[in-house]
Amino acid sequence: QPVIEWKLLQTAAYGLVALLCGNAYIVGINQIYDVDIDKVNKPFLPVAAGEISKPLAWALVGGTGVLGCAIVATVFSPLICQLYLFGMFLGTVYTVPPFRWKNNPVLAAFSIAMVRGLLLNIGLHHAASTALGLAITWPAQVCFIAAFMTVFAVVIAIAKDLPDVEGDRKYGVTTLASSLGVCACV
Repeated sequence: QPVIEWKLLQTAAYGLVALLCGNAYIVGINQIYDVDIDKVNKPFLPVAAGEISKPLAWALVGGTGVLGCAIVATVFSPLICQLYLFGMFLGTVYTVPPFRWKNNPVLAAFSIAMVRGLLLNIGLHHAASTALGLAITWPAQVCFIAAFMTVFAVVIAIAKDLPDVEGDRKYGVTTLASSLGVCACV
């Protein structure tokens, strides 16, 4: 047996690139639609700072979205592809009008928790099991990690808005922090 199975390393690299592309898509689309809010809350971000134009940002978002989906569709199982596409969908409806789930604290927390908690952990376990040729089982450890990370992602969904109250209030973004105040959320 070789120490390293290069096919597994290649599959892991494809998975890493696909996850980075998905993250770039979700974060990028948010920066494009929230450029005015980010000029108040996070003026150092590339689009808000004017370091990347909107057309270039759209090209990067579109390119990473297509590349990530293409990798997942050609390298991984149909289930992983469906989970990935569902994550991309949630990342889109979180930001894009008319949905703009970020304006509803419950929907915002749901989308973040699903993507960063449940989908990511269940998807990675399924992809790793498949790549290793193992039967798909759901041991208690995997279920615990997925549940823990989902709850942790809800905390992240609330905490990430704490420094953004000024811009969120100015542009009518309803978060727990902008509604109740930072002290009530801590």
